[in-house]
Amino acid sequence: MKALTFLRLTAQAAIASIAITASANESSHVLRIEGKVLSSNPLEGASVTVLQDGAAFNRMDKGLAQFQLELPLGHEYRLQFELPGTIAKELVFDTRLPKNMEAKKDFLFHFQVSLLAQPAEGEQQYDGPVGKIAFNTKDNDFGYEHLHTARLESKQAPVQEALAQAPVKRVRKEVAAFVDPTMELAAWTEQKRAEQEAEAKN
Repeated sequence: MKALTFLRLTAQAAIASIAITASANESSHVLRIEGKVLSSNPLEGASVTVLQDGAAFNRMDKGLAQFQLELPLGHEYRLQFELPGTIAKELVFDTRLPKNMEAKKDFLFHFQVSLLAQPAEGEQQYDGPVGKIAFNTKDNDFGYEHLHTARLESKQAPVQEALAQAPVKRVRKEVAAFVDPTMELAAWTEQKRAEQEAEAKN
């Protein structure tokens, strides 16, 4: 009986040790994001609120023209970008890795967010996040989920009035290099390079 109890406790300790080791390995690495906030409006008053798994994690209101932030792996983060007089945006960063993958390094992701001015005819808002960044097993790195979409809708119109209006404009993240209004920095650079080459040929 004592031997059986000893074996059971030993097995439980081994399982706990494995779980702690795996958790420590994932939490010891981060997704380091380097972002830029762009707007035709001055960035004074702009802020980025960061939620980790739905709970408050960080908030920044200075230096948003170019900023860095470290996101420990294994969580879902929501970055909410706000600037008075513009349409707020939200990005989702899913830093969870595939179950069979062991994190051996930190990851780096560059991006930029364009905050567009509110239209004169009335305030508008997106009905959800405008983009999602997650681990891509094909590239073995983090990148945009290109099929993610969000709709731009009236912020104050009643539901009945909204249904009677024309279909709302859809803001879609495309696989092509040009993505408007929020795009990965590398894609934006590639687009500009292509435009310059086209102009040189003409």
